[in-house]
Amino acid sequence: MIGWILCLVMICSDSSALWAANEETGKTETQLESVDTESNPVLYLEGKTADEPGISTFSFDNSSQLPVSNVRYDKFKWTDGQGTVDCPNLGTGIKYISGDDQNVDGQGKWRYVYCLEFMKSSPENGLPMQFVGWSNRKVAYAMYYGAVYYYQTCRYEPYSTGDWQMDYFVTQMAVHILNGEYTLGAFQNALNQPGSSATASEKALALDRVTKIVNGANDPSNYGGFTSDGWIDMSNCSFSLGGYQDSWSLSGGHYYSGGKFQAAFTSYYGYDFREQITGYDISVPSGVSIRKSDTKTYSDFDLYIKEAQYKNWQLTGKEIPVSVTVSIPRYWGAGIYTGPANYQPVCMLTWGSEGGTARFTDSATLHIPQRTYDLTIQKADAESGKKLPGAKFSLWAWNGNRYANKVGDFRDQGDGSYKISGVSYTKATDGWFLIKEDTAPDGYGTNYKLLNSTDRKNYEAYGGRQIRLTVDGFQFEGVSGGEVFQDPPLTPKANLVIRKTDVDTGKGVAGAEFTVYEWSQAANRYREEAYCVLSESGGTYKTKEPVVKTEDNQGKFRIVETKLPEGYKCPWSKEIQITEPGTVTLEYEALNYPVRQLVINKRIKAEDINWAHGNPTFFFTVRGTDINGETYEYHRFVEFRKDEVTIGEDGYASASTVIRNMAAGSYTVEEDEGVLRYILTDAWADTNNITVQKQVVEEVNQLKKITASVTADLTLADGELTYTNEKVMHDQLSDNAVVVNEFQ
Repeated sequence: MIGWILCLVMICSDSSALWAANEETGKTETQLESVDTESNPVLYLEGKTADEPGISTFSFDNSSQLPVSNVRYDKFKWTDGQGTVDCPNLGTGIKYISGDDQNVDGQGKWRYVYCLEFMKSSPENGLPMQFVGWSNRKVAYAMYYGAVYYYQTCRYEPYSTGDWQMDYFVTQMAVHILNGEYTLGAFQNALNQPGSSATASEKALALDRVTKIVNGANDPSNYGGFTSDGWIDMSNCSFSLGGYQDSWSLSGGHYYSGGKFQAAFTSYYGYDFREQITGYDISVPSGVSIRKSDTKTYSDFDLYIKEAQYKNWQLTGKEIPVSVTVSIPRYWGAGIYTGPANYQPVCMLTWGSEGGTARFTDSATLHIPQRTYDLTIQKADAESGKKLPGAKFSLWAWNGNRYANKVGDFRDQGDGSYKISGVSYTKATDGWFLIKEDTAPDGYGTNYKLLNSTDRKNYEAYGGRQIRLTVDGFQFEGVSGGEVFQDPPLTPKANLVIRKTDVDTGKGVAGAEFTVYEWSQAANRYREEAYCVLSESGGTYKTKEPVVKTEDNQGKFRIVETKLPEGYKCPWSKEIQITEPGTVTLEYEALNYPVRQLVINKRIKAEDINWAHGNPTFFFTVRGTDINGETYEYHRFVEFRKDEVTIGEDGYASASTVIRNMAAGSYTVEEDEGVLRYILTDAWADTNNITVQKQVVEEVNQLKKITASVTADLTLADGELTYTNEKVMHDQLSDNAVVVNEFQ
């Protein structure tokens, strides 16, 4: 950007000597930092399109002809005329540079103008003024810290009255005093004269503020920012960039930087001095353009990049250095201007071109982060289009010679899609990658369907499908629809593995036989002839060849245990159906249940037995169903024999019967009715798998007769229970007796 400096014409006779004195103090220009000179950014204002020509801006025009305007302020005026040196008239005009408000940097401000000879008339009504020289540093001090711009109060708050018009007044009075036109005492004497419209408190406030400005200007310790000959030195000002954000947003085909680059340019005591900047040079890399918010020299600005360029830089990431160099005339002071004859000279805060230029540079770096990309592919059945989870894919990067660098594995999404995240362009040469199918889903092969000759050529050369990463993301070049990997389904098959296990010990059992029968859709039943017989090895039974789904069998088979090992009952069977493509292994555990036994014990009092009447005998019926649903019924009796009876310490004689080789299942036990002389008085379980429920039905000879409902769960263990009978009749009849016929 071009910063315009209009040089001030020096017409005073000793101006050369003044500048020579400045050089002798050792003041030098601030060095300009190195910037990128190759860039040529487009500059345009907000509200205009990015394609419109750039707009240059300019700073304050310090030309040799400056018209002055005037607004009267006579609050403290006490008499007509100029007054005297000992008692000056305090009427004044608020004077400013007409047209200064049109300066784009001044933001509508008018610079104040201060009179230097109170005994003459002051210029007004737009009379042009011409620069003639420089006032002393005390006057420059008053103007720098006092009221500088129309409608604004003193810069330095302790010097301000809080009223912009009164602040101009106190600054003007301090300038008269510091210029040697009259004394502070004369000013106080004039304040005390009657005739003004100012109140006593206003007079006291004005005197306080004028006194502070004068005392401050006369204090040598207050000139840290001034040269010894009265110049304000701007070489130690502070410049910084702020307001921007390291971010980008897309709008209208361009990416714009976040926030605004804002200049913070302050002089001594932190006063904003941006309106005095004469140069504001912005440097950015080629391909980056500048957008200014307005026409000010130091206008806020942001950056913009064409969308295509931005996306291209995203592939690798890029730093965007931004450098701004600010130029400002180095030396400032109270410039003296004269107008037509009979008008007093005036002064204002201004600068001269012979003082050189101070430059300040600040920089920032924005970043276009390297973008990473996600890639999602699909796995589908080539015939039905059904989405297929369960595959494994990997992504490989081209290194310039071959696909040797593995980027990573795709993540199975569980819905037939596979995703890999965070892939960067710089992982590969020229963005070329290869997708490999490492493992197909069950029932499918890894030789996916090749879509065209390009796809076939790539597969034969690299064992996968090529894909390229560009600014627009991943592209399957030359292979339309390459994001879907289609596999023909394999014929459903199953290897059958059956482990024969003893339910009690958990150990394998040999000696069984398993036969597979095939379903027939045409016959609507299982075929009678065996499809195959499983082979045995150490208690494990396997098919030699897989069973295969056909159109007729629909993949349905029945496995039957056609031979049981010795000591077992309840043969195992299982119906299966295989539908998934490919060969699967179906494993089953065929539990075998050993045969069980039930022990029934009978107790009666030994003293009640009369062997002359015969052997007391009791009958039982056992019914049940095994785990396969087969039903069984057993009849047994318990006979007390004199030569076999066992008599316990409690005086009861005991006898038993055992039912052996029972199929595992659930059974009920009943004692048959019709036992002579005896009634049932008690029953209980001797093992945990037997349940006994008793109920009293009547009382016989003071003994309670009961019925007993007994359930025996012989699925996992043998059972044992005991009945007790009491004798209630002692007549001459014989006891029950039984004769057992043996098969010959």
